[in-house]
Amino acid sequence: MKLLARIFEALYALTRAVNTCAGVFAVACFGGMLVVVLLQVVARYVFAAPPFWTEELARWLMVWGGMMGATVAFHTHTDPSLVTPRPDSQARTAIRAVARAVAAWGFFLPVLLYSYPFVMRQMGRTSEGLGISTAFMSMALPVACVIICLHAVSGLGVLFSARVRAREAAILTDIITAEPA
Repeated sequence: MKLLARIFEALYALTRAVNTCAGVFAVACFGGMLVVVLLQVVARYVFAAPPFWTEELARWLMVWGGMMGATVAFHTHTDPSLVTPRPDSQARTAIRAVARAVAAWGFFLPVLLYSYPFVMRQMGRTSEGLGISTAFMSMALPVACVIICLHAVSGLGVLFSARVRAREAAILTDIITAEPA
């Protein structure tokens, strides 16, 4: 049991690091999108000559930023849920972790299975504005699915590790106290 606890603690630490990277990347994407759209607006209305690539780049940045933001939302439990979670018992915390893992894997495993042929079809296509393979944009979905599934598995650490259970309870407590009454 101690070995499982240590494995899940390491996995949880890994997913926290991945979550931080995904959050930074999402912010960078949305910041880049803002700069690109501002460039396009200024070039269009001030100089009457917008660059042809700005709209496509903004779209790519939006897709990647949104998908990475979804992984962050899943990890921090700020994804949409029907019921406000209450970290009041170990049993509820365990049931919630198992339900999240089953739901994530049940939804994202088929997406992952079908995303491989989809990305492979995109390898031969290039975007009109940027001139690079559209597979780079298509990769946003499977990358996000893998990260979310990793987060879901690491969340199962609440079954084996008091540290993971405490971190998950702290996240849920932050959500509950942040909500308006």
